[in-house]
Amino acid sequence: RILLTGASGFIGQHVLQALLADGHHVVCAARRPQNSQDPRVRFIDADFANDTEQSVWLARLTGVDAVINTVGIFRESGHQTFERLHTLAPRALFAACAAAPGVRIVIQLSALGADEQADTPYHLSKKAADDYLAALPLPACILQPSLVYGREGASARLFKTLASMPVTLRFGRAPQLVQPVHIDDVAAAIVALLRLPPGAAPRRLAVVGPEALSFTDYLGRLRSAMGMPRQRVLTL
Repeated sequence: RILLTGASGFIGQHVLQALLADGHHVVCAARRPQNSQDPRVRFIDADFANDTEQSVWLARLTGVDAVINTVGIFRESGHQTFERLHTLAPRALFAACAAAPGVRIVIQLSALGADEQADTPYHLSKKAADDYLAALPLPACILQPSLVYGREGASARLFKTLASMPVTLRFGRAPQLVQPVHIDDVAAAIVALLRLPPGAAPRRLAVVGPEALSFTDYLGRLRSAMGMPRQRVLTL
């Protein structure tokens, strides 16, 4: 039985389907719980903007064997802040996992760049939770994906919009490399980690696609897939 946070999000929905296909039972933590016809799925009400106390999460971990945290935002809005959703609530969840006797592994979905060179509020907030989890006496794996793409993803819509424009901008001469990874590969990696013996999962794992591309080349690939001619690049 797995507690999956962010189950209603883009990544969470795909992870949920991958977990069910692999035979797991899933407790889905979401701000807007749904009714499920699948007896293996149960939704509970959870809000990372408010659930920043260990005791709140400890009560939800009865009978749970593994925890997967996929909660993340790219923009802050009201109480939905990087500090609350990326740092305070995850820390409370991870502390509860360390105190719960049944939890045998925690998988934290972080981001590539949430490391010692992090300098944005987004990456720094992710890193704060990652470092806290890594210091706990608890089997855990911190996944650091690059750009995650998929048909329903908000970032995919944004990048397709940028790719469809007649001109794109490149700031400076640096290649600005990205290594896009498909959502199905991210979900498959999570399922594979759950199959490992206890304690065998790597502490941190970069989850990236097979090829590094400059950002303008990535837009060019998307544009080609849409059957459009080469995009002009303006360097500033």
